[in-house]
Amino acid sequence: MTGERDSGTWLRLMLVAFVANGIGPFGLKVLTELGLAGAYQAQYLLYWYLGGFVFAAAALWRSGLRPRGSEVLLGGLMGACSLLGQSFTGLALSSGMPGHVVFPITTGGSLFLVATAGLVLFKEKVGPYGIAGMVLGIAALVGLSLG
Repeated sequence: MTGERDSGTWLRLMLVAFVANGIGPFGLKVLTELGLAGAYQAQYLLYWYLGGFVFAAAALWRSGLRPRGSEVLLGGLMGACSLLGQSFTGLALSSGMPGHVVFPITTGGSLFLVATAGLVLFKEKVGPYGIAGMVLGIAALVGLSLG
């Protein structure tokens, strides 16, 4: 019974993450197009990340699990890196860089860093499906930036 509940919770949270994945950067584009990025980008990102933190804390509290200190530290570090990345994405957009250039670079940069870290730091073996996924991801980014 516990395993079924845990897998159902995991699936719901992964679906939330999947659906919410592009909403943050989309909001940065909206702010830029409305000419509001200079005045409201910091507040937007503060509330976006605060909302994510509150949602995650509530889900964790409800699950009854308690994170270890190293997990909190790693999560905080990942959140800080994400916040910096979103801040620089917003700055690039508000300085006049077109979205069809900014978004593929930020997404491609993340893809490249994660793939490189997996191969170099963690010595991961990449099989045919992994290679196909990376090639398709790169092809999708190129296609989006050309379109």
